[in-house]
Amino acid sequence: MTLREIAKDLGMTVEERDIPVEELATFEEAGACGTAAVISPIGALYDLDNNVTYDYGMKVGETCKKMYDHLQGIQYGRVEDTHNWNVVVE
Repeated sequence: MTLREIAKDLGMTVEERDIPVEELATFEEAGACGTAAVISPIGALYDLDNNVTYDYGMKVGETCKKMYDHLQGIQYGRVEDTHNWNVVVE
């Protein structure tokens, strides 16, 4: 959910849906996220059924980098936390 909000903050269109394997070839980059609220770039995806590798490169893509930087900016106080995610612990 965090990364969806970050994407919206950055002016991206967000949709949540299943991705057909055939669509993977049209992607410029891919990323994975988990409960740690981080985005990790994916260098390649392998389609075992069709023996096809979708290669997104070994460098972090522009979109993944932008989202990662924005999230870290919120976490470290460099970007305003408009979502009230940060909690001061005393």
